[in-house]
Amino acid sequence: MRGAWAAPCRLLPLLLLLFPPTSAEGSTGPLRCYGVGPLGNLNCSWESLGDLGAPSTLHLQSQKYHSNRTWTVAVPAGQSWVTIPREQFTTSDELLIWGTKAGQPLWPPVFVNLETQSNRQEEDDSLEATIQWSPPAWPPHKVLVCQFHYRRCQQMAWTLLEPELKSIPLDPVKIQDLEVATGYEVSGRCRMEKEESLWGEWSPILSFQTLPSAPKDVWISGNLCGSQNGQKSLLLWKAPGHSVQVSYRLWFQVQGQELILQEAPCCSSPIPAQAEWVAVSAINATSWEPLTNLSLVCLGSGSAPHGVVVSSIAGSTELLVTWQQGSEEPQEHVVDWAQDGEPLENLRWVRLPPGNLSALLPGNFEGGVPYRITVTAVSPGGLYPAPSVWRFREELAPLVGPALWRLQDGPPEIPTIAWGEIPRHQLRGHLTHYTLCAQSGTRPSVCMNVSGSVQKITLPNLPWGPCELWMMASTIAGQGPPGPSLHLHLPDNTLKLSILLWGLILMGCCMTLAISRRCLHLWYKVLPRWVWEKVPDPANSNSSQPHVEEVPQAQPPGDLPILEVEEMEPLPVTEPLQASSRLDSGYEKHFLPTPEELGLVGPPSPGPRFWPELTPGQERGAHLTAEDRLRETEPLA
Repeated sequence: MRGAWAAPCRLLPLLLLLFPPTSAEGSTGPLRCYGVGPLGNLNCSWESLGDLGAPSTLHLQSQKYHSNRTWTVAVPAGQSWVTIPREQFTTSDELLIWGTKAGQPLWPPVFVNLETQSNRQEEDDSLEATIQWSPPAWPPHKVLVCQFHYRRCQQMAWTLLEPELKSIPLDPVKIQDLEVATGYEVSGRCRMEKEESLWGEWSPILSFQTLPSAPKDVWISGNLCGSQNGQKSLLLWKAPGHSVQVSYRLWFQVQGQELILQEAPCCSSPIPAQAEWVAVSAINATSWEPLTNLSLVCLGSGSAPHGVVVSSIAGSTELLVTWQQGSEEPQEHVVDWAQDGEPLENLRWVRLPPGNLSALLPGNFEGGVPYRITVTAVSPGGLYPAPSVWRFREELAPLVGPALWRLQDGPPEIPTIAWGEIPRHQLRGHLTHYTLCAQSGTRPSVCMNVSGSVQKITLPNLPWGPCELWMMASTIAGQGPPGPSLHLHLPDNTLKLSILLWGLILMGCCMTLAISRRCLHLWYKVLPRWVWEKVPDPANSNSSQPHVEEVPQAQPPGDLPILEVEEMEPLPVTEPLQASSRLDSGYEKHFLPTPEELGLVGPPSPGPRFWPELTPGQERGAHLTAEDRLRETEPLA
């Protein structure tokens, strides 16, 4: 019979969430809207936000019945409230309301639920769950006493519900003081009414979750107010509950455009370009749940925090951040940090009330790991971010050295060397300086320190020949290993200078030899023979070529003088000289002596002789050949 009492009760999968009555009130920001009965009008009021001033127009957008339909309500000048008649909206609708001045939004939108039409009242966020159950089927017609316990998901301890319930009458299980957007587990067991210590087995666990809610903490990941280098910023928020799958609805107000509605899972969404503010709510959230909003406008640096200092704590893995406040007191400060190289989704942040100028960042910060830390002042009108700083909880020596390469914009014998930056996660500290080393041939290596602010250097004093270069980086913790070596082969400058010097010397010697008389004997070794020999060689003449003698043009017939010529007996013919054929040349006429020079021509014979009349400028005998001259001298011989 003991096994009968061990039968577990059965929890029905019927869950009813109860919560207190709600109003149509919006968020606790500068704009608050609530319904006023019995006419059902909507009354909206606001508080002045300093320089932002009061709105001139209210914008209302339907979210439930008329998808994204927007209309406006004018605000009288100098008035801080406005009543919207019931005829302008639908009962039980959900509205998104925001104010503008000169077309510019003054604050993020307010989510208003028109489900109820009551005045503002204090609200309780606690929830109550009602669970239906059925007792074991055996023993029948017996009164059973059952007890139940519950726990939050991912927790080990159970909470016992009081009082115990009886199967007759069968009352539901009620669990109070639950949190929104949280998962829970519940189980029960039963016993006979008279058997106080004989409990049955626990029933199978029933899991349920409360209604989702808008995220309470929203922040930005990425350099929204600076150069993004093509990388978009993300809107991040923290999951409001435990073990709950929630989808979210986001409204972005972009400059010059209508509201942009997006839906996204937990817990990030890209931020459109030129977005001015954003509001986030959970889909199927509780009716009284306000939107979580954030201004995305980047304001001037005058009110931004300055003097940000990050220091490590001895014996702790946490970091302490301190700063000085800007010119204006903000609503709050936000300190965010991320490890170098991590995705944007891994950003962590903490919020601090105004007047608090220091923060102890929780977490296990590792030594040698760079962290980017940013302090931002948040106001209703926008953001005042301070420049980000990079810090290490503990600095270590670098893991690698820089890689070298040679620039090709210099002479080959004077190299210019450049190198790249070492990634922060490999540098593991703040760079103090570089060390450049060189080794030529078998000579010992020579090293020199280089400033950490430069990334190239010219080396004019390296010896010629093969050369090896390498570089190391240093932090305050010490020097790292050498980087990859760079091998060079530098040309010999002295060889070029020697060749040039010897060339100049040889050129000067040649010029000196050419103009000096002491070197005339060298003409016989340098110039051709026919240039310097005294007696010409007939072989160099053109006597073998046919000689063409110019014949004067015949004079036209005219009145010429008539001369009487005495006939003479013909002279005896002698054999011509064998060399006459070789003497009919201008070459021989120029070099051979004339008959007069040889003394072969005597006084002329008696009797008349005829000489042709010479033209002016001609020499006598210039037109005679050597054979004619010999014929004239033959009788004298």
